[in-house]
This record gives sequence, C-alpha cells and structure tokens, in this order.
Amino acid sequence: MARKKKQSFKLNPDWMLSQPIDFEYNKYTLLNYIQKCEENFDEFKIYPDFVELALHLANVQSLVKEKRLLQTKKKFESCDDEILLKELQPLKLPELQDSEFSELEKTLVFSGNRLMDTFNIGKSIWSIVYESTTINLKKNKDNMGFGHGYIYYPNKSKKQIFLWEYSIRKMKRTKSDAKIYFDMVWSGDPQGQRVTTLVKDATSWKDW
Repeated sequence: MARKKKQSFKLNPDWMLSQPIDFEYNKYTLLNYIQKCEENFDEFKIYPDFVELALHLANVQSLVKEKRLLQTKKKFESCDDEILLKELQPLKLPELQDSEFSELEKTLVFSGNRLMDTFNIGKSIWSIVYESTTINLKKNKDNMGFGHGYIYYPNKSKKQIFLWEYSIRKMKRTKSDAKIYFDMVWSGDPQGQRVTTLVKDATSWKDW
C-alpha cells in the first residue's frame, strides 16, 4: 500500500509578516508561489494548492477588514483535505511601525487580485473535470452501507489503470459527519490483468 505523504503549505499563512516586512520582497515571494501553483494546474493537479489558495485569500480579507491573521493547527490527512471554519484561529497583528504597515497594505492590495485570479483558474479546472467525469457502479451494490470498497480509473490511451481503496469513517469530533479516505493501492500497465484480479491482489476488499 502506498505511503501517505505529509501535507504542508507551500507558502506559510504568515508570509506577509515575515521580517523584514517589505512589499518588493513579498511580491516576488507571492509570484514564485503562484508560478508553482500554475505549474500544477497545467497538469490538472489542483490539490492541495486549491485549499491553500483559499486560506491565503481568506487571510487577505481578514487582514484588510479585521486586522487579524488566520492560522490553523490542522493535521492534513490527504492532499484534498479541506479546512473548516472551526479549524481556523484568528490572531491579532503584532505591533507594526508605520513604514511596516504601509508595506503590508501594498502587499495586501497586490496579492488580493493575484490570489483571486489563481484561485479562479483552479476552480475552473475543478469544474471542467467534475462536469466531464462519470462514475459507474460495477460492484458492491449490496454493501454500500459498510463504507468500504474501491474505485479505479482506466487511462486507455496510455494503457494505465489507477486503483484506489476507500473507506468512509465518522469524524471524531462530530456524531453525524463522515469523511471518505482514499489510498492509492495500485497504478501502472495491467498487462492484460483484469481489474478484479488487481483488486484482489492489491486491496483488502474481499467481496467477490
């Protein structure tokens, strides 16, 4: 089974307040970050950048309106793990000199539009993929309630199959909410093997 990669931010939420607070430095820091996001978007990889962009956008609005910085101590369990409002911690700005505050204001004006443009690119890609994707239920019709099974995606042009095992688990802090966990358990050229064989060999799902 593939190991889960630890998820971390490409750009720390407090990047605008790193000393020295300087607009020119912040501008190139942001442009470098956006370039990395767009490189992933070019390959249709929108996560985890999409989630991180949303946090940076929220921070711009929070700093402009409330002079507060949003932080999170959330431990990400997957690349598409969302950040809930209750997982955000608003912190007051440190005391800034007038010159520093002026540099911060320039950064906020510049970064707001750039982040929004990049976020909208990711959102558009998500919409295109969502609207062009169909899911067909092949097996497990009588066992959906158990919250365990698999999904696979065949890339016929490259003769590849991607196979994930999923499980639906209740969230610890709530009684009614649940979350789907995915683990990629196999990918590559099946070399004539049927998907059912791959599932039996690579997953713990045994309902056949």
